[in-house]
Amino acid sequence: MMSKKRMEPYDAAWEQRYQEIHEEMRAAVGDLALAIVHIGNTSFPCLLSSPAIDVMVGVSNMGVADMCVERLAPLGYEALDEGGGPDQRFLKRSSNDSPNVRVHIVERSGEFWGEQLLFRNFLRENRDTAVEYAHLTKQLAKDDDLTKKDEFIANVVRRARAVD
Repeated sequence: MMSKKRMEPYDAAWEQRYQEIHEEMRAAVGDLALAIVHIGNTSFPCLLSSPAIDVMVGVSNMGVADMCVERLAPLGYEALDEGGGPDQRFLKRSSNDSPNVRVHIVERSGEFWGEQLLFRNFLRENRDTAVEYAHLTKQLAKDDDLTKKDEFIANVVRRARAVD
């Protein structure tokens, strides 16, 4: 079992902070990024969340992802092995005075990209499912069982694909 994470009520300032991060990243990576989007719990109004902003950067291939990693390093982003793998680069920037930032650089045509956007958009459009996810998030703040979260996300992605 993982250590419990600090969870906070939704903060409307997270969206403004994401916009600042987006502009900063866009200036650093330029046209290497096909798209930069806000994902994770801080992208959903009214959800309990760890105070970290998740950003997904869509690129054409993993060679370009590596170039993005190099360009983001001077901004304080550190490449981590966790959450990465051959199809994803995972970066983190820690801060004492604002939310931490976690960056997932993936192929825009890849499975991770599509699933993350399906999940995010489905929850934004389906209040009942978002409320159900909010309850799960509160439970995970206590017991941190990521299996439940992974199962929930997979189920939502299946439902979203059925609607698409």
